[in-house]
Amino acid sequence: MPASGENIGENTRFSDNPQFEEWAGQIMTKLFKMNGHLSTLQQFIKTLQKNQEQGNTRSKMVANIDKKSVFHMEEMSKLLKLINELIHKINGIEEAALDKAQLISRDKLTRDVKYSVQEFQEAQKEYMQVSKTMNEEAKAALAEDEQTRQESASLVPKQQVVIEREAINNEEFAYQQSLIQQREEEISHIESGVVELNEIFRDLGNIVQQQGHLVDNIESNIYSVATNTQSGARELTKAMRTQRNSNRWCLRILLVVSVLLVMFILVVFS
Repeated sequence: MPASGENIGENTRFSDNPQFEEWAGQIMTKLFKMNGHLSTLQQFIKTLQKNQEQGNTRSKMVANIDKKSVFHMEEMSKLLKLINELIHKINGIEEAALDKAQLISRDKLTRDVKYSVQEFQEAQKEYMQVSKTMNEEAKAALAEDEQTRQESASLVPKQQVVIEREAINNEEFAYQQSLIQQREEEISHIESGVVELNEIFRDLGNIVQQQGHLVDNIESNIYSVATNTQSGARELTKAMRTQRNSNRWCLRILLVVSVLLVMFILVVFS
C-alpha cells in the first residue's frame, strides 16, 4: 500500500507547462469560431432545403444563401487545418510533462474537435445533396425556358413583342446559366475537400483511441486513491475506537486498584 501511494504521489505532481496552456487556449478559441460558422451553415442548409421543396431554386435570395454557405464552409476548413496542427502539437508533448488535469483536458479538447468535425461532415453531405438537387432542377427549368424561347422566336406575327422579351430573357438566361456553372464548381471544390476532411476525422479518431487508455488509467488511479483513502479512514476509525476502549479499561483497573488501596490503608490503620 505505501508503494502504491508513493506511485500515485508521483503521478499527481503538478506540472507547469505554459506551452500546453497556450496551444490549448488557441484550440478553444478557434473551435468556438468554427462551431459558430457550423451553426450558421446548418441554418442556411435548412433554408435551402425549404426553398428547394417549394420549387424556389432560381431566386437571387437562394443564390445569395448558397454563396454564404460556401463561404462558411471555406472558413471552417481553414480553421480546422489550424486546429488539427495544434491538436498534433499538444499530443506531441510527453505525458511526463503534463499533470493529470492537463492530460484529461487534452483528451477532452481532442474529442470536442472530433465531434465538431463529424458535424461538419454531415453538414457538407446535406449541402451537397440539396445543392445537386437544386442544380438539376435549375438545368431542367432552363432547358424548358430555352425551348419556349425558340418556339416564341418562330412566331413571325409577334416578332416585335418577342424581340422585346428576348432582351430580358437572354439576360436572365445567362444569369441562370452562370449560377448553374458556379454551383457545379462549388460542389466540385467541396467534394475535393471531403477526402482531406475524412483523413482529419480518422486521424482524430486514432488520437482519441490512444488517449482513451491513458485517461482510463488516470481515472482508475483516481478511483484507487479514493478507495485506499476510504479504507485508510476506516482502519483509523477502528484504531481510535480500540484505543478508546483500551483507555476505558485502564481507567477501570486504576479505579479498582485505588479502591483496594484505600481499603487496605483503612484496615491497617484502624
